[in-house]
Amino acid sequence: MDKEISPPTRFRKSGLLIALLVFFLVCAAALTGYLYSSTPDIIRHPSQEHYHFRMQILVDGKPENFAAAKYQEGYSKDSCTVALTDHPVHFHDSKDQIVHIHWEGMTGGLVLKYYGWNYVGGLPNSLGYRFDKLPRLINVPIYGKILPAVPAQDHFYVYSGDKNSYKARDSKDFFNQDLERFFGKTSTFPAHHFRSTALNWLLPTAYAHNTSQAHLEDEAADPDFTDAQLTQLNNLIGNVVIFVQKNKPTDSQVKDRFNHLEPLSASVCGG
Repeated sequence: MDKEISPPTRFRKSGLLIALLVFFLVCAAALTGYLYSSTPDIIRHPSQEHYHFRMQILVDGKPENFAAAKYQEGYSKDSCTVALTDHPVHFHDSKDQIVHIHWEGMTGGLVLKYYGWNYVGGLPNSLGYRFDKLPRLINVPIYGKILPAVPAQDHFYVYSGDKNSYKARDSKDFFNQDLERFFGKTSTFPAHHFRSTALNWLLPTAYAHNTSQAHLEDEAADPDFTDAQLTQLNNLIGNVVIFVQKNKPTDSQVKDRFNHLEPLSASVCGG
C-alpha cells in the first residue's frame, strides 16, 4: 500500500517549486534588464535606412582595404523593398571605402565595433539585442574582429570632407553621433518617414549598387554624371578619413587621402 504524502511534506515540495520558479523569473528579468541596458536604442528597436559614406582607415600609415574578401558580404541585387536587413552595415561588390548603412541612427563607433574596434562599450562581440520581436530577443553579433590591431601609443585623428574642403573632427563625435549628424547631411531614403510609401517612391533613393540589370532607369544609364549627381544617386552623406598613429598627420597626408576617394558609379537598388 502506497504511503500517502503528508500535508507538511506536500507543502514543502510546493514551496520549493515556487521558490525555484521565482528564482528563475528573477534571474531571467535581471538578464533581460542587463541586455536591455547594454544595448543602444537604435539596436533595440531598429528602423530601416539606406545610405552610404566613404570611410578610409590608416593604421601607422597603412590603409585598410575594405574591398578585401574578409569584409565582403553578399546581398540580393534585386532587393527593392523596405524590409529590415539582418545586419545594420556591410561592404559589398568588392568596393573599397563605401560603407552601406541599413539601420537608422547608426554611429561611427557602432560601425567600427561591428568590425572589431570597440570604443563605445556595450556587450562583447555583439552590438546588442533587438527587442522589437518580444518575447524573442535577437542578438546582433559583430561581423568579426578583422580590423588591424591598434598599437597602444597610437591616437585617432579623424577628418571629414572631400578633396576641395576637409577639416579635423573630434573622434568622440565620430564614435558617438548619429552619422547623419556627424556629416551634417540627412539621408534622402524615405522609408523611416513613410513606411507605407509605394515602391516607385523608394526606387530613386535605393541606388549605390553596381549592377547591369535591364531595368536600369534611364537616368542611371547616363555615363556623364557629375560628382554631385552621383552623390545624389548613391545617397552618399559624407567621407571620413581616420588616421591611427602616434603623431598628427601632415596636411599633405590628409589631402592625399581625400584625393583618393573611391569613385561612385550609377546603379540600381539592392542590398
